[in-house]
Amino acid sequence: MSRSMTRALLLSASMIVCGSTAGWSAEAPAAKAVPPAPKAFPAPAAKAPLPTMKAPVAAAARAAAPKPVDPLAGIPADAKPTEMDVPAALGGAEITVYLNDLAMVRERRGFRLPTAFTRLTFPGVAATLQPETALFQVIKGPPLRFVEQSFDFNLLTPARLLEKAVGREVTLITSNPNTGAETSSRALVLSASDGLVVQMNGRIHSNPPGRVVYDGLPPGMHAAPSLTMTVAGSPGQDIDSELSYLTSGLSWHADYVLQYDPDAGRMDLNAWASITNTTGVDFRDAKLKLVAGQVSREMGRPQPIQMKAPMAFEARAAAGPMQDGVAEESLVGNHIYTMPRPTTLAANETKQLALLSAQDVVVKRENVVRSQPVVFQQDIRTRPQTTAVGIELSFKNDAAAKLGAPLPAGTMRVYSVDQQGAPQFIGESRVEHGAEGTDVVLQAGRDYDLPVLREQLNFVRASDNIILSVWRVTVKNTSAKPVAVKVIEPIPGAWEITKESHSHTKSDAGSAEWALQIAPKSQVVLEYNVKSTF
Repeated sequence: MSRSMTRALLLSASMIVCGSTAGWSAEAPAAKAVPPAPKAFPAPAAKAPLPTMKAPVAAAARAAAPKPVDPLAGIPADAKPTEMDVPAALGGAEITVYLNDLAMVRERRGFRLPTAFTRLTFPGVAATLQPETALFQVIKGPPLRFVEQSFDFNLLTPARLLEKAVGREVTLITSNPNTGAETSSRALVLSASDGLVVQMNGRIHSNPPGRVVYDGLPPGMHAAPSLTMTVAGSPGQDIDSELSYLTSGLSWHADYVLQYDPDAGRMDLNAWASITNTTGVDFRDAKLKLVAGQVSREMGRPQPIQMKAPMAFEARAAAGPMQDGVAEESLVGNHIYTMPRPTTLAANETKQLALLSAQDVVVKRENVVRSQPVVFQQDIRTRPQTTAVGIELSFKNDAAAKLGAPLPAGTMRVYSVDQQGAPQFIGESRVEHGAEGTDVVLQAGRDYDLPVLREQLNFVRASDNIILSVWRVTVKNTSAKPVAVKVIEPIPGAWEITKESHSHTKSDAGSAEWALQIAPKSQVVLEYNVKSTF
């Protein structure tokens, strides 16, 4: 193929991609025009326009589109912002409280920018606010440009007022001790460190008598913890905003009250959410959500997480014995309890809200003797141990047992009535999070009608990693009823029962278990030899 014919083909193809020859004639000199290709080599048929054909159009559209105006444009670098307090929240704040001294606060505030450059002050925020987590969003209104943010948590005190008044005039008021008449004088504060020094009537006075009256709060000083944000934006327009932040000083835990009927083997269960507020501020008519679970945190820099609509499918309502109106849902491994009505959390207050309740729950009582793994590695032949059988109450967390809801971690306190019908405290036990369908076991104290004597009869360290020991466990029943007692020995290492007076079962890899039946006013003596390899 000739060189001129090749150039013709390339030019023809480029004209198809880029547009007609008319669009390019002004840029290509006539002297360099290339004649059409021979008929034997016709140009390929035009295809659908490629995406690159729209590039010049898109670029032109972008160039023609109005560029966003920077709200800071036109504001001098040394301009002083106008001070403005943002009014209190519109309605109650939405507060999500976690178990580990953490809460997320979301509140709506409405305001109107007085000037294009304004320092917004948000009073009434928590004194324990973590400023690096603050998130401010304009829900409705013109956009804002954020310049800086600060958090003032050093509250108003007489000493701080004097410090801020240095270089300013104040009024000194003295009272005549005989007549009670008051006299006021203007004074310039010169120093407030280690005493008050003022200039008054051309003279310097140190610690003058009387009381100090200020003309107002010094700039930048607030009577309560305050978050400030310097912003630029269009003045004179209404703005509906949302302020979110994480704070310590708010936490919750579950407290359970169990009314136990030992004869019927049943109980009534009531759970309370105990919420403590030590943030230094009141939250009035707050909408509460309580999260049961552990959220991952980087110490010092936690960040609030915004829940977006596409994630909503991860939350599902859960049926169960929740208190009327309390909604429970599962979300990414945690459980969220939404309280049905707003409540006020006053500063330095602990408030309890009903969480769930269940009546006539089937309870199983077991009498259990448990040892500690460490005793199997020590020679304690001269130190017999006396104790009493432990009382363990257990119930199934399912619908058949009239429960069937995730139970947040907390303290379960057990009460039972005496012969006169008066409730008596039996014991309490800390329980961890109980998923639906699991067994909940709590220690309810000890039964002193069932004393226990544990003795080590022999101890031999056969080698560096083998220990041979002989044990005797004596359980007495001083009551008038037969009882069943479990002896559970948590033996460390690889172990083998080489001899025993009663047959055992291996309840798990680290435990040997004996089931003893003890008649009234009698005792059972369990003896066994164990070989432990470490």
